Amino acid sequence: MTATRDQEQTGTPVAPSLVALLGEQRAELVQQLRRREHATVAELATHLGISEVATRRHLGVLIDDGLVTTRTVAQGRGRPAAHYLLTDAAGALFPQRYDALAAEMLAFLTDAHGRDGLRSFLRWRMQREVEALRDAVTAEQLHDRVAQLAAALTDAGFDATVASDGEGFALRQQHCTIEGIAREHPEVCAYEAASFSTVLGRDVVLSRRETLAEGGHACVCHIRARTSATFDPSTTPSDPSTTTATNPTAASPSSPPPQGVHQ
Repeated sequence: MTATRDQEQTGTPVAPSLVALLGEQRAELVQQLRRREHATVAELATHLGISEVATRRHLGVLIDDGLVTTRTVAQGRGRPAAHYLLTDAAGALFPQRYDALAAEMLAFLTDAHGRDGLRSFLRWRMQREVEALRDAVTAEQLHDRVAQLAAALTDAGFDATVASDGEGFALRQQHCTIEGIAREHPEVCAYEAASFSTVLGRDVVLSRRETLAEGGHACVCHIRARTSATFDPSTTPSDPSTTTATNPTAASPSSPPPQGVHQ
């Protein structure tokens, strides 16, 4: 079924397949392995109508890219043959609907439990993010901590970089793995920024004024050291329910912004 027909029947947009980006013959190899689960070089070469040498060359590229692997299969009394199959990583080439499912779950949570229920979930999620990042952000100096945070975010798929912005640092995320969800639920952005603030420590001030979900070129957090005049050791950025100001692109008026994130 084509994406167009699927969309017409369900009314839901379908994410495009990335398989075509591999090139025509490698894309066909991937499609065949998806349908057949595994196959020999001879079987694949026959299907494509090319030589086994050319087929091996294409498979070698796919193996180097981590999309295909091999396993040995017994052939009765004959010598075992190498069979080719897709790796788990190859699954990312095909359309996924995880973001749509997550958005539906958040919509249900809001309908069933109101905005308080949504904020309760986002606080829970923020604590999990903080726990996941704490071990990666351990340096004493602020610039080193920000660099460690950027590296951890890049490892998680957010393509983060750090640059000096005069007063402190600009943490830029060129990719957002949950951009579709953040468009419908901008509170997600505010709570994410709050998790960054918590991980970096109470001696920093973090502000986020641009996000990909709101049409920006990147998700940008401005980070600077908190001065002694503004530092209050009794405050903590871990309680999102008691603050009144955050960037306007990250949360709606009905959702109190997380503490530790400032406009």
